[in-house]
Amino acid sequence: MAKSASGETIAGRAGRLAFIAAFSLIVALAGLTSLPPLDRDESRFAQASAQMLESGDFITIRFQEAERNKKPAGIYWLQAASVSAFSSVEAREIWAYRLPSVLGAILAAMFTYLAGARLFGPSTGFLAALLLAASPALAGEASIAKTDAFLLATITIAEAAFIHIFARWKDGARAGWVWPVAFWIALGAGILVKGPIAPLVVGLTGLAMLIREPKIGWVKAMRPVTGLIILILMVGPWAIAIDRATDGRFFADAIGADMAAKVGQAQESHAGPPGYYIVLLWALFWPAAALIIPGIARAIASRRAWTDWLLLGWLIPAWIIFEATATKLPHYTLPLYPALAIIAARAAAEGASLRRKLARRFGAGVYALIGLAFAGLVAALPHIFSASPLTPVCYAAAALIAAASLLIAFFFLQGRAYQGGLAAAFLAAFVAWTVLGGVLPRLDRLMISPHLSAALDEAGYHPLRDGAPAPALAGYAEPSAVFLIGTQTILTDGEGAAARLEQAPDAAVAVEARFEDDFQKALAERSIMVAPLAVIEGLNYSKGRDIHLTVYARKDR
Repeated sequence: MAKSASGETIAGRAGRLAFIAAFSLIVALAGLTSLPPLDRDESRFAQASAQMLESGDFITIRFQEAERNKKPAGIYWLQAASVSAFSSVEAREIWAYRLPSVLGAILAAMFTYLAGARLFGPSTGFLAALLLAASPALAGEASIAKTDAFLLATITIAEAAFIHIFARWKDGARAGWVWPVAFWIALGAGILVKGPIAPLVVGLTGLAMLIREPKIGWVKAMRPVTGLIILILMVGPWAIAIDRATDGRFFADAIGADMAAKVGQAQESHAGPPGYYIVLLWALFWPAAALIIPGIARAIASRRAWTDWLLLGWLIPAWIIFEATATKLPHYTLPLYPALAIIAARAAAEGASLRRKLARRFGAGVYALIGLAFAGLVAALPHIFSASPLTPVCYAAAALIAAASLLIAFFFLQGRAYQGGLAAAFLAAFVAWTVLGGVLPRLDRLMISPHLSAALDEAGYHPLRDGAPAPALAGYAEPSAVFLIGTQTILTDGEGAAARLEQAPDAAVAVEARFEDDFQKALAERSIMVAPLAVIEGLNYSKGRDIHLTVYARKDR
């Protein structure tokens, strides 16, 4: 029977890949349709993609009239294609914009398997893929319309291709064309999705291997000339087009105002001290929490082997750079999680965690504590942010998560690391569905923009659903409102809302309590009489501020 390079049968590999794809899909679907558009980045991405479809301009990226010169156009193209295929721009169905993220999560898990299996065998690759797919970090990113899940896919594909090319060179075999071409296409796609991040992560891995193996043979096996041609063909046309369309502003803003600024100072209050990502790691990569320390210790001890050196080269240099960068967000280190997943799964498959009692106790304890914290969130969040009472199902889910976390921690404590890792991955998938599919969509105090959109529609003033003129929003300017209500939504103040009713008598306005006095004064000056249509109260979670919105229309409409 034919076997793959990792020593498994072709049929066995296909079966494992099919299972991983199905498992990843199930996890990624947790919040796909249930979560409303999130503020702020998701709605900014989705709105910019919607405007591409509305305008027919697929070069320049805009949020309303402002140029969005931060990231390349790749993710916007993918979202626009997804909406065109499965929905419509008028429907504003956020799930259609999220499908590229779902695809990214699936591809990342599958290629983590291919990388892990080639390095340490199918068992390691299989567990690594499940740990990655079920991690809260990836489950969350797979459910929202941003760059990070698909960026992860491009980096994982490139790293997996690099591993296969290098392994063939070490074995004295020809690299062929499939893996080198896959490497360069993945790298080009990564550049189109998020600029320099993919070259940074993959380049640091290559530099680490060049330090260990300063030989031209494996570099030639990468087919760099072919790769350069692929990158030019993939990235060059859009780079030229966007430079001309914005008179050079895109690269000036993307490199100077966005990327360089994030390195030197924290943007939008996204700051954190060195060690920020290490602290978050245990929760964001919860299924592998008990395996992280044994895995890294095993990899460091075996660093003379090229397999371990490569994984450490993938993980450590980029991690240090992310920790040193002033602007920090939890998902920034996600491209390094596949390497960590393989390192953790290898420790479980080889029983490395059995040899260190202290590490077993620490890992089991951390895993149990985080599991109990997730259970507590499932029970507590509806009490805080929802007007609806808790259901018995919610209590049962919290109790199940708590009990299962303790049981799996016992597996890790006993040294049953591989079984514990598999169980942890399945429990994390259940947690993803519970939180993303069950708890968060019930937190109605956080759903200000969906409630506002529904109120406008119910009253017949929704631009996209009722053909009404664009409303004005005074004091509430979240991107999710623009996405749900329409591109022409006017973001203004109290006087501007009154002026909108004067200019467009058939329009509605929504006024936040802070601007109510100015609005009423401006109405009196214009002799405009209004009637309240709805009152929306809740918490703006982006700003941590209570919101009180009143929707008005003219009485003489």
